[in-house]
Amino acid sequence: MINQKIAIIGGTGQFGQHLGENLDENNEIIISGKNLEQASKVAKNHGWAYGESTEIVKDADIVIIAVPIAVTVEVIEQIGPFISDDTLLCDITSVKKKPVDAMKKYSSEVLGMHPMYAPSNSISGQKVVLTPEEGKKWSIMENFWEDNDADVHVTNPETHDKAMSLVQGLIHFSELVVAETIRKTDLTGKDMEQYSSPVYQLITDLTARMLNQKPGLYGSIQTENPENEKIRESFVESAEDIKVLIEEDNSFDEKFEGLGAEFDLKAAQNRTDKVIEFLSVDFR
Repeated sequence: MINQKIAIIGGTGQFGQHLGENLDENNEIIISGKNLEQASKVAKNHGWAYGESTEIVKDADIVIIAVPIAVTVEVIEQIGPFISDDTLLCDITSVKKKPVDAMKKYSSEVLGMHPMYAPSNSISGQKVVLTPEEGKKWSIMENFWEDNDADVHVTNPETHDKAMSLVQGLIHFSELVVAETIRKTDLTGKDMEQYSSPVYQLITDLTARMLNQKPGLYGSIQTENPENEKIRESFVESAEDIKVLIEEDNSFDEKFEGLGAEFDLKAAQNRTDKVIEFLSVDFR
């Protein structure tokens, strides 16, 4: 990708800066933030230009919305009237249907993007989901991700949101339930560490990792994806079903074996064995 003027709305945030740093070679980066003072400081550190959101998008080749999920549609509606119809308009939220529908009102070139990793990580090897909805320019960003060795998957917004209700909505919700259950017990985190093998420590560490992030992000992931409500209801239903089955030996065994059909058991065993072996070093 060369000679593109790329406006990043929310370029002062962690992921906005991450994108700018990876996109600025041979391109012109211009950012906005919550205010001009903040944008000026970040832009100066990186050698970028800055300005008000409605100004920096006017002659941009690519506009990337990199703001919290809860305000993404609102921001799209704010800057939409100021962009050209052929500007490639993108977002990076973990929900795709609402933002993509909003962007289609303002541009004939629309791409929803969901980088599924933290900005502290490098792009190489990371999963990035793209949901192109309008036009052909979206291949510019597809090439950017692929040139940085991302694992790119292309789908539509509806399929993405249904998948994320499992990958994010269900998993995060279950981690919240685990954390709340642990909180209600008499054991402390230190107590648990004394009795945890590497694999169980990893499971609780993943829950703790989520709790080390900003609550607004995880709250928005639950509320902004309409598919998540059904998944949460199904989770509670399933918990009640399993609770009953535990007391019925034959039924439990049959259910347990049946559940395995949904997974690649051998691959999962091999992957987790490697992780456990690696983690076991820290437990010696």
